[in-house]
Amino acid sequence: MQIKQQTIGTGKPLVCVPVIEIEENDIYKAAELAVASGAQVLEWRMDWFAQIGCRSRVEEVLHKLQQICGEVILLCTFRSRPQGGEQEISQEAYLELLQVIAGSGQADLLDVEVSEITNPPETIRKLHSLGQCVVGSRHYFTHTPEAGQMQEDLTAMQRWGADIGKLAVMPHSPTDVLALLAATVGMKETYPQYPLITMAMGGLGVISRVSGEIFGSCMTFASVGKPSAPGQLPLQDVRGILDKISESME
Repeated sequence: MQIKQQTIGTGKPLVCVPVIEIEENDIYKAAELAVASGAQVLEWRMDWFAQIGCRSRVEEVLHKLQQICGEVILLCTFRSRPQGGEQEISQEAYLELLQVIAGSGQADLLDVEVSEITNPPETIRKLHSLGQCVVGSRHYFTHTPEAGQMQEDLTAMQRWGADIGKLAVMPHSPTDVLALLAATVGMKETYPQYPLITMAMGGLGVISRVSGEIFGSCMTFASVGKPSAPGQLPLQDVRGILDKISESME
């Protein structure tokens, strides 16, 4: 999968830096710093934005962020509170926001929380009709399901038409991390061309954030400043580890 100058799904995982700021000017400053620091993907976490209910402000921020990004991929995400986000939002308002983002033509990727909407395939079809590439996502913030369930979740995202499937879980033991990695490998063996983003959160899951080239996750999340999720490492540390792993595989 090619977006801008980046190929998603082969080789080293792309490194994504989330922007989690409340005010507009702070969003721009954080985005500029992330791009200058070497982020390959910039994630605007829209659930942090104080004016998310104002369509004109959302569109203005999107336009400015796309300018800041240049050849860096812009991923837009509204993470709802049940999925670990900052704000409550009705399903109706969430679906409307997704359409606003897609209709703007400014987001290279748009996150869709498939577990929080009643008809994921129809939603994804509508977004595709607007020319939007979609990341289907599901988060388990309290536990890690069985490997079979995780593979089922990712298979559903692929079946529903999400261009990329994303799954994040909370491990309570090393075995949970192994289950997440096993589900990732199993999915890649079944659908080798389908891009996946998987991670185990927290300290136990750190290995899953840097081993994507081995197990099949095409993107990882790192911080420049404050992290957006438990277990995120600083950008430069992640880039260095990914480089070393890639060198060892040559």
